[in-house]
Amino acid sequence: MAKRQFTLTEKEANQLRHAEMHSDDRRERQRLQALRLYGTGMATADIENALTCTQRSIQRWVKCYQEQGLAGLKPGWDGQNAAKLSRHQRADLKQRLHQYSPEQVIAPQYRISQGQFWTVSDLRIVVKQWYAIDYKTTDSYRNLLHACGFSYQHTEKVYRSRATAQVVADFEAELEKK
Repeated sequence: MAKRQFTLTEKEANQLRHAEMHSDDRRERQRLQALRLYGTGMATADIENALTCTQRSIQRWVKCYQEQGLAGLKPGWDGQNAAKLSRHQRADLKQRLHQYSPEQVIAPQYRISQGQFWTVSDLRIVVKQWYAIDYKTTDSYRNLLHACGFSYQHTEKVYRSRATAQVVADFEAELEKK
């Protein structure tokens, strides 16, 4: 087994503890704590069990700390999309989506799909129109739809050359007459 190459001085460990106590981000606190415990000699398996992280994550955090210092332990995801709509706005959005259909609130020239159900593109238009908010990804709009009680459905394939159910029924009725 390889000998641990990373150790912290008492000053560095205290600095990590101080940053850990003053951090508002749960993920950053976990990284700071894992790094402090690892750097003071705690067994990797014990850190993994206590903090529910992997050895690979610990090694990555050590490398980030060595290259960038404390700034390297800040999470890359900033949660901007999650905080754009307030809880009140989400409740209002849910109520509006259930009350109105897309064709009632969006002009036909702005709609991409002309169906009767809410789509991601329709939701993007009304969220921007009602709340002046624009999410970065379509996944955020899918999550909003799901949070409002809608589920993602695949569109049904319609074969244009195939006769409609009414035409088939009329044809079968005509055959029975003969």
